[in-house]
Amino acid sequence: MAVTKRKKRIDGKAVLKEGKAVVLMTLMITIEALAVTLLYTPAGVVTGGVTGIAMLITYATNGLIPNWVFVVIANTPLLILAFRFLHIRFTAYTLLMTVLFAAELALFGNIPFPELFDMSEPAWRVVSVVFGAVTMGVAGGMIVRLGGSTGGLDIVSLLLNRRYSISMGTISMSMNVLISLALGILKAIGAHDYRIGVESAALSFIALFVVTIAFNNIILGINRTKTLFIISDKWDEIAPDVLNKMHRGVTYIPCRGAYTNQEKTLVYILTKTIELGAIRRLVLEKDPKAIISIIDTREVIGKGFSAVN
Repeated sequence: MAVTKRKKRIDGKAVLKEGKAVVLMTLMITIEALAVTLLYTPAGVVTGGVTGIAMLITYATNGLIPNWVFVVIANTPLLILAFRFLHIRFTAYTLLMTVLFAAELALFGNIPFPELFDMSEPAWRVVSVVFGAVTMGVAGGMIVRLGGSTGGLDIVSLLLNRRYSISMGTISMSMNVLISLALGILKAIGAHDYRIGVESAALSFIALFVVTIAFNNIILGINRTKTLFIISDKWDEIAPDVLNKMHRGVTYIPCRGAYTNQEKTLVYILTKTIELGAIRRLVLEKDPKAIISIIDTREVIGKGFSAVN
């Protein structure tokens, strides 16, 4: 009986956690839809991925084909592929986010929102693009951290990465660059002025760059994890200080110096960026001659660091 009750409590916590993830992802996808409607579209630029292609089609048809229509059409076969080849949880969340995103684009596109920035002023147009890019990057990063995606090129990138081991970043960036170039050509032809096209393409490139920075910072975390390898003859004095004062775990790694041929103990520590200075001081106070190797670590999952979604 006790085992059954404990299992029910664990299942309840899991359901609550998934519910929170869905609520937060819904909020983030709504922010993305608002960014496209209020910041990207008035500035006449495109975002990346399937949404960027959808915006291109809307611009090319002068609004006859709304962006949400292509989002639905393009994502349908991609989601079918995702259900066939990718993780079911990821695919389910992606389906939900895609449906919500398309519905919100359709809804927001028919609401007469006031203009946030004066697009007749070039400076405000740039502000709109940069603000939109930061918003898209942060919201998209949060969705991915929660275990979902907005579909489109995310699915294509994952499938190509599994099949051909091509970097997902390389695939996405290459496609997005092509979308920005296509916007520049479209604008230049429509205005009969190549400078208009260059300006639109350049703003889209800026947006892509800012989105990437914001997205990566959310994915990796602003307070990054560092890996420290410490070589010191006073390792037995350094380790207790790190344990007791910084409350960070320490691992001893036996090793041998190639030059001296002496047995040594390597101190291995995982810590956060904000704790790095304090640990460095602790080490150098004990041994000014200590060698400290500091390495950027992409992600650490476990107690004291990131949780598993």
